[in-house]
Amino acid sequence: MAIEDAAADLEAEFGGPGPEDLANGAAALAAGLLAQAQCLATTAAALESSDTGHNGAIEAAAARASLALSMAQVVSEAPSPARAGLIAAAAQALDVSISGALTQLRAAALALPTDDAAARIAAAQIAQEIAASLGVA
Repeated sequence: MAIEDAAADLEAEFGGPGPEDLANGAAALAAGLLAQAQCLATTAAALESSDTGHNGAIEAAAARASLALSMAQVVSEAPSPARAGLIAAAAQALDVSISGALTQLRAAALALPTDDAAARIAAAQIAQEIAASLGVA
C-alpha cells in the first residue's frame, strides 16, 4: 500500500474538518481577529492621547486594527477561494506587508476564543490555506 493510499484511508476513516467545523473555525477566527482589532485600536487611542507624539506608532496600530477588521469580515463572509486576494488587497490598501497580515492572521488562529478542538484545527487550516494562496508557507 502506498503512503498516499494510507493517508487517503486515514482521512476517509477520521476525516478532516467537516463543513460545520470549517464554519465554526471561520467564526472563531473572525472573533479572534475582532479581539485583535479592539486591542490594536485601544493601543492606537492610548498612544494618541499620550504626549509622546509617536505618530508612526499610532498610524501603524490603527492600520493593523483596520486590517484585522477587514480580515475578520473576509474570513466570515467571503468564499474560500476569494479570501487570499481580498486580504492581500486590504493589506496593500493599508500599507501593511503580506507577511505582517499573515502574522496577524496566524496569531488570531493561535488565540481562538473557543475550546472546540475541531474549530481550532479548521481555523488553523483556513489561515494556512490563505498563506499558501499568497505564496507564503
